[in-house]
Amino acid sequence: MTKTLLSAFIALWTPGFAAAQPALEAAAKDAAALITVAKNSGRKIARPAKEPAETIIPHFQQKDFPAPAGGACGLKRFTLLDSESREIDGPRQLSRLSSMGAVIETTSPDCIRDYGIVQFIKGCVYHTVYSAKTGALVEKKFDITRALRGVNKVIFNHPSYEVDQDGTDPLYIAVPEETDRLAFAYVPKTPLKLRPDRQSMFADLKILDDPRQLTILKRHPEPTSVLLAIDVPLGGISAFDDRRMEISASNSSLDFKTCVYRIKDIPAAGDPAGEGTPPENGGPLQCFSWSSRYTYDGESQDFVTDKFKGIDPFCSQAPARGH
Repeated sequence: MTKTLLSAFIALWTPGFAAAQPALEAAAKDAAALITVAKNSGRKIARPAKEPAETIIPHFQQKDFPAPAGGACGLKRFTLLDSESREIDGPRQLSRLSSMGAVIETTSPDCIRDYGIVQFIKGCVYHTVYSAKTGALVEKKFDITRALRGVNKVIFNHPSYEVDQDGTDPLYIAVPEETDRLAFAYVPKTPLKLRPDRQSMFADLKILDDPRQLTILKRHPEPTSVLLAIDVPLGGISAFDDRRMEISASNSSLDFKTCVYRIKDIPAAGDPAGEGTPPENGGPLQCFSWSSRYTYDGESQDFVTDKFKGIDPFCSQAPARGH
């Protein structure tokens, strides 16, 4: 997943980078930035090979909704497809990354704008440095920040579940500059299969990972009954500094809840009703859970997936917000 790797490497070497929801259309800029960072740092940074050694582990969740009475237009299906990508770019240069696609389907294009996605996030991302010779920990710090609810450079730590959105609007794909809240929702150019068999999942992942296979609603004049949101959170990335004989790594311990709501129940600011609230009282129609948990182990010089049963205890040591 080239876009995923590029974003993650930039984030690793420029801690102020916010990647709560990376824009697929920025892939070319990301590539240029990666080259610049590599030249300036003097470090050996892993780059996606033409044919990297890669393993992708997909996960599939889906909820079908009953047909509305009287043939009315309504929500047909909500699907979440997430995956874990494991790539080896060198003996000390590894990546462990998660990606997610959440798909809303309605019974007709007439009501596609009646629904939206809100994502909640819990956990943290932090940086470690290990000795390549001994595996001993050299440094462990919170120097990765993100934009959150209209505030820039927030330490990437969420002690409890909160809305995962850069801007003040909790709608996942909302962009402050757009009056149309759904303008940047993705529309697939190729129909998604949305079935749990491996062949279908990999076919859909290929579409979700290819910007050429996606457009956004504001550029899609034809009627559509399918909208989707995509997330590629910061994962586990290691890079080798041969001058210092050190391995630097980003560590991710993040849990997510991705929920579909009626758009009328998603306020333009503030938070919508939480998962425990019935839909008739403004709560979500369905929520799916997924995660991005990758902890670098200096001794084995590899990432340990799901090392902890819950969120990494080190997250509790993050500095308070505003500091």
